[in-house]
Amino acid sequence: MTRESIPTLAEFLQAPLESIRQVAPTTMVFSSGGSRRKAALANLPATGEEYARWSHGQLLACLQLFFRHGIKHLFLPMLLPNQFQETTPNYREHIERWVAWGAASPAMRDYYREHNWRVRLLDSQASPIIAEAAQSLHQPDDNPEQPTLWWFIVRDSADPWQAIFQAAHQTAFKTRSQAIEALYGEIIPPAELFVSFGKPQINHDVLPPLLVGNLQCYWTQKPGYTLSEREFREILYDFAFLRQTWQADKTERTKAALEFRQHWERGPILGLGQQLGPFWYPQSTSIESEL
Repeated sequence: MTRESIPTLAEFLQAPLESIRQVAPTTMVFSSGGSRRKAALANLPATGEEYARWSHGQLLACLQLFFRHGIKHLFLPMLLPNQFQETTPNYREHIERWVAWGAASPAMRDYYREHNWRVRLLDSQASPIIAEAAQSLHQPDDNPEQPTLWWFIVRDSADPWQAIFQAAHQTAFKTRSQAIEALYGEIIPPAELFVSFGKPQINHDVLPPLLVGNLQCYWTQKPGYTLSEREFREILYDFAFLRQTWQADKTERTKAALEFRQHWERGPILGLGQQLGPFWYPQSTSIESEL
C-alpha cells in the first residue's frame, strides 16, 4: 500500500462498514476496567444487581461495536486473579453468579442467536456454576464461521500455564497451530489488536495463551465499557495505516527523521503518569509547549 492510497482519517471515519471490515484484524483482545469508577461518575451504586445490569448493558454495546466492524474472534477476560483477591464486602460472594448470568443466562443465549454470535466460556478451574454456564453455550447449530466471543476466567496467574501443560499431556502436538487447536478446540489466528484501560501494562493473565501475535496495543483512559464508534475507528485507522511503517529498504527512510528532528530529540516517554487521588493517569505526550 502506497501513501497515496491511504485514506485520510476523515475519510476513514465516514467510510462504509464493508471498507472498515477489510482492514480489521481477525482476532482481538478487549480488557476493559474501571466499571465501578464509571458507575460512580454516573451517580450509581458500584455494587449490587443494579450496577451489574447497568454495566452489562454497556459491555454488550461494546461487543456489538467490535463485531460490526469485522472482528471474528473477540477474547474478553471476565474475571482475573486480582478480583478473586478482593476484600470488598459481598463482592466475591456474588461474582460467579454475576458471571454465569452475564455470559450464559437464557436471555443471553437468545441474544447471541439474534446477533449470530458463537460464544465460549473458558475456565480451567471452573466451579459447578461456571461449568454449567460454559456447557450451555455450546449450541448444535454453532458454526466456526460465526463471529465468536471468547469469555475467559483466570483465577490464578498459574492457570494459563497449567492449561498449556494439560493440553500437552493429553495431545502430542508438534506445532503452534496444533497446540492452539488442542487448547481451544480449533485453530485461531493470533491476536493482533489489544484494547485496554488505564496503565499501559500487559501480563499473561489478560492474554489468551498461545494467541499473542504482532500485538498492537491501545489504552483508553475513559473507565468502563465506554468506547464510541468514532474512537474504535480511530484505533483501527492507526492499526491499519499509521503503524505500518516497516520497509525492507531503509536507505532513504532514515534520512526522513531529519525533517522531524525536534520530535525525536525531545520526544516524551510513553507510560509516565501522575496520581489522581488513588488512580493513575497518563502525563500529556505533547511537546508543542516546549518548542
